[in-house]
Amino acid sequence: MEVWELDAREQIRDLVASYNALGDRGRFDEVMVLFADDAVMDVGDGRTYNGIDEIRGIFTETRESVNDGLGNDATNPRYLQHHTAPPAITIERSDAANGQAYFMVMTNAGVDHWGRYQDAYRVVDGRWRFASRRVRVDGTTPGGWADRRLRGGTELSTPDRLAAEAEIRQLVARYAVATDQRDLNALVGLFIPDVRVDWNPSGEPVTGHAALRENLTGQLGAIGVTILHVGTHQIDMQGPEDATGHVYCRAEIQDGDRWIHQSIRYDDRYRRVDGHWLFVGRRHQLFYGAEVGTNPLRLPPADWPANHDGWGTLPESDPTWQAFQQDQSS
Repeated sequence: MEVWELDAREQIRDLVASYNALGDRGRFDEVMVLFADDAVMDVGDGRTYNGIDEIRGIFTETRESVNDGLGNDATNPRYLQHHTAPPAITIERSDAANGQAYFMVMTNAGVDHWGRYQDAYRVVDGRWRFASRRVRVDGTTPGGWADRRLRGGTELSTPDRLAAEAEIRQLVARYAVATDQRDLNALVGLFIPDVRVDWNPSGEPVTGHAALRENLTGQLGAIGVTILHVGTHQIDMQGPEDATGHVYCRAEIQDGDRWIHQSIRYDDRYRRVDGHWLFVGRRHQLFYGAEVGTNPLRLPPADWPANHDGWGTLPESDPTWQAFQQDQSS
């Protein structure tokens, strides 16, 4: 074997290793340097990605489905870690070669999926680069990240989709009512059992209904009366058991002696568990909050139906509200 071929093989091995080492760390600009400008990539989703800009989109889309520590989806991996076997390389000529390598992907949950890279390499400006890369997944761990993504394109029948959307809308409505009534049992029960609530100082996730109850008790105990008016609700089905949504909400909130209005958008993830749709997580996004109009806290009792204006009997008459307030004062 001649020296130039030894050098070529070593450069290609480094190329294959660098692809995953840089990609796993999110250094996508450096990953793009590994491709020829007119490179082609096929990841098995029925589409061919041509050129650097389209190939970059593969990586940025994948990054969005990995947990960044800011959302509330414990089902997404905290990291991807690719382990690639040494490639079998066939040198075609001094500036062109082909190769194949097995890979396995680990997440914080363990082995997620595995498969093969089928590559073509070309010399560009004196360095070996990917001319094409074909990714084939041979297997996935049931319920894992890749497994859910591959199932994501599964189409629901129209009746099933309508039924799912109706139940998800009820889920959102129940959240608003349970929040206003301070019914923590009902509220916590709307979330998946292993919901991620926070991160502890060691970097491990804090999960589960008990942690969620403690978190919600602190949040709701810091404010008074709440009135959540649910409005626009966009639902996107990701598969038969997964969905995302955007919910607009107009909130009236007692903040000490102040009465404020908020315009909110909740960014949601939902999952069907044991036949019921639940929240995986909710992200509270604020448009604005401000004191608006008359402060109802200063109104005299309405004595409804004697008067149409004044302070009414809700939420104080709700038993769950009474129990929550008693717990807060004890």
